[in-house]
Amino acid sequence: MTSEPTQQSIGEYQIAFRDANERIESAAHFALLEGHVPFICECQAVECMAIVRLTLDEYDAIRANPRRFFNLPGHERVSVGAGAETVVSVFDAFTVVDKVGVAGDLAVRARSAFA
Repeated sequence: MTSEPTQQSIGEYQIAFRDANERIESAAHFALLEGHVPFICECQAVECMAIVRLTLDEYDAIRANPRRFFNLPGHERVSVGAGAETVVSVFDAFTVVDKVGVAGDLAVRARSAFA
């Protein structure tokens, strides 16, 4: 039997994906990459390994807000339905979301610990 994701588990999964993407971003800056960089979708599905291509400027703009994450379009449905996030912007290649409630609080605390 599969249980519904909680705001806590959604926040924890997405923080793990954000941490992995921080390492990708660091490597991209070090390698002086230009254009679109392949990042891992930051949706709540622990098994998701979809690639979202962002420029480093797009990535940095999203990361400026500790509650902000990105995923492939449509991958936000479960988290929005669970009350863990709201949609901020929808683009062809990705969707930007803000974590709210427990998931948002986790994202802010995790970002403070990372910084």
